[in-house]
Amino acid sequence: MDVTTELIQVKGARLHVERAGRGPALVLISGGGGDAAMYEEIVPLLAGRFTVITFDRRGNSRSPLEEPGGPIGVAEQAEDVVSILDHCGIDRAFVFGNSGGAIIVVELVARHAHRLLGAVAHEPPLVQVLPDDSRERRELQDIARLGREKGVMRAFAAFGAMTLPDPPWIFRSAWGRVAIAAASRVGLLLGAVARSVTRREPSSMTRILGNTDLLIRRELPEFCFAYRPDLSALGGTAVRWCTAVGDDSVGRPYHRPALVLADRLGVSCERFPGGHTAYQEGPREFTARLLTLLDRWSS
Repeated sequence: MDVTTELIQVKGARLHVERAGRGPALVLISGGGGDAAMYEEIVPLLAGRFTVITFDRRGNSRSPLEEPGGPIGVAEQAEDVVSILDHCGIDRAFVFGNSGGAIIVVELVARHAHRLLGAVAHEPPLVQVLPDDSRERRELQDIARLGREKGVMRAFAAFGAMTLPDPPWIFRSAWGRVAIAAASRVGLLLGAVARSVTRREPSSMTRILGNTDLLIRRELPEFCFAYRPDLSALGGTAVRWCTAVGDDSVGRPYHRPALVLADRLGVSCERFPGGHTAYQEGPREFTARLLTLLDRWSS
């Protein structure tokens, strides 16, 4: 499978973009902390039928902001997707987003529906659509508080426990998360020293850890607390779209928001096998379910 990689200039950032395959365009948008590599297991499974586009979102991994404090809001990131389509000469595309990427999909449906063939918002943590005292909102607020009071690596360990399908015991205890945070900091330092000698590119895990500060300090508050989806625009769009949840995600803070949002807007909430990162856990089963949806909208 041939993959084309380029750096695309957008307003306020340069985006690392990868393209593979041929056919209608399908953009895969990663969630918080992730990048294009999050979808590396399913891209080959989709590239036989689609031009699959993945990218590192602004400020993450290989997509630097032009200024360190530059905008990273949901609206800007939705416009980034449109800019990628413009650069590639693509009029309309299917889009799939997971977690924070699903929130960007929601904004695309609200503001840029004319550029979409169809859209799937898989487990958006839109606790904004839940009551202020909801358990889901409190869980995300606790992670944000950990970041402010104990450091971003402690918060990232809690974030990992929230998103992993079956988190090991060490992720579920306070002292275990302290150990994980310390090990992560040491790993980043040793990795930087090693790369200064070998000149090798950072691994995908190193990139994810490097995105932690942006995720915890800026994206989590921006996406999950400050952003307000335009329910009127979403309810009035003609584009075919849905929210989605994983069979194994019941009780997680990104499960109920997808159900509530779909019910409020009168769209379907589709079920996928696996949990929050099912595209990594069971890529073939996940791809089969996604293709079923896209085929329905293509007929």
